[in-house]
Amino acid sequence: MNEFNTYEYVVDQKLKGAKVLRKVGLILFYILFVIAWLIFGFATKMFPLLALCPVTLWMAIFFTWRYVQVEFEYSVVSGSVTFAAIYGNRSRKKLCEVKIKDCVTIAPANDKYTHLIDRFAPEKTIDCRSFDGAEDGYFLLSESDGKKIAVYFEATEKFLKICRFYNAAATTETKVRF
Repeated sequence: MNEFNTYEYVVDQKLKGAKVLRKVGLILFYILFVIAWLIFGFATKMFPLLALCPVTLWMAIFFTWRYVQVEFEYSVVSGSVTFAAIYGNRSRKKLCEVKIKDCVTIAPANDKYTHLIDRFAPEKTIDCRSFDGAEDGYFLLSESDGKKIAVYFEATEKFLKICRFYNAAATTETKVRF
């Protein structure tokens, strides 16, 4: 029973699709920020202000770059799974918490089972996979705080065993990498 009390797993978000555009967009913002600062400094002939350019650029990078370095954490404590996003290894945002015993379905996110998501009609969808179509992609359907939610995640063998322990009727297990 002790092996089912706590479990944690972290997935890095891969750079694909819109995530690459977000990163490129931030780099372009930093470049334009420096150019605008230089133009302002030379146009107003306030050359001592140019010394603040590196400091303000560092501040802009410090406060914005973490949002393109996202990790997703799944933690299970006594039958309750918490999904959280960790931005730049600094700030953590809880996305949702679900009791495994209250889940309607825990299944692989493939063509065989995704029709169940449409039938469940979730009000909120949370994607905690490293990228769309991840190899060990699973989903769970549950009601949390009176709202129907669907959570996509990457499953591990131990996480599936925990799900099977707390809610065998709703859990569909397949072979996973880890």
